[in-house]
Parts: sequence; structure tokens; C-alpha cells
Amino acid sequence: MDVLNDEQEFNLLKYMYPQVSEEDLKAVAEISTHTRDIAKTGDGKLSTGISTRASVETAGLIYDGFSLFEAAEISMFPFFSNDGGVDSERTYVKQLVQKYIKDEKADEALFTEPTEDDSEKIVW
Repeated sequence: MDVLNDEQEFNLLKYMYPQVSEEDLKAVAEISTHTRDIAKTGDGKLSTGISTRASVETAGLIYDGFSLFEAAEISMFPFFSNDGGVDSERTYVKQLVQKYIKDEKADEALFTEPTEDDSEKIVW
């Protein structure tokens, strides 16, 4: 049986978990497809790709309230070796997943004016 491409995998995940944000499901599908494509090239970065079963598990964990990174820690990262430290397969996949993580604090102002409630917390 042929493996699913990212669009097919996204549609499967969307069908199974319609309550999960499409952004998260698209990220899971793209990450999985990317790892499979890299593993197929045989360039040594990855020896295996993330299976559709692992993608479904990841989406299920997100549905249960885990973040994308937390879900990947449970259902994706263990399939990749940590041998080699920063050059390991696991590090490569972690970096790939991090590309899809939103920095929710990036939208916050870097500096804010203290309010009266904050003045009690400031130590001069």
C-alpha cells in the first residue's frame, strides 16, 4: 500500500479529529510527510519516517489537550535515535517540529507600562 502524501494525511486527520485546529493537523501531516521523504532519499539524516499510525496518535494527543510539541515528545521522538547528540535523528525531528510551533508570547509587547497592581511587585 502506498503511503499518504501530506494532503491525504491531513484529510484523514481532519476526518478523525474535526475538533482539532486545522493548523495543528496540517503541521502533523507535513512533519510526517517530510520525515518519510527524507528517509526515502537515503542521505543519512533519517533512517525512518513517521508512520500514519504515529500521526494519528499525535493528533489524538492534541485532541486530548497536549500541545504539538508535547504530543510529538510522546508519539514521534521515541522513534528516532538520540545517538550523535546535536547531529542525531531525534534532534533533526525536534527542530522540524519546532518550525511549526507558534510563539504565543511573540505577539505580546516587549515592554509594558506597570500598572498600580504591578508597583507592589517591583523591588527598587
